[in-house]
Amino acid sequence: MLTYDDALNLNYYKLASFTGWMNGMRFLIRRETPDEGDAIFHAWVWPGPYIFDLTPDERKMDFTAPFSADGKRGIVDWINEQYESHPELWSQTSKPME
Repeated sequence: MLTYDDALNLNYYKLASFTGWMNGMRFLIRRETPDEGDAIFHAWVWPGPYIFDLTPDERKMDFTAPFSADGKRGIVDWINEQYESHPELWSQTSKPME
């Protein structure tokens, strides 16, 4: 499982995105600033083994939260929930994508 400490501190996201892998499930967390409003966290999960840019959008799930400590906790909780809720997706990473 991804922990709150694993997800790094808020200052990290001002400069870079965070990617990782959990037993067949890949994830990406980044900070985005909409044209209007405050910055947000945007996170995606998808079945590996391919990177984000090589995975079709229809295979990705995403979630947003405010860019804050509470938002980071929400992102981590959502990623862990996706991992636990969809084991069938992550167990098929050795099969080629269609």
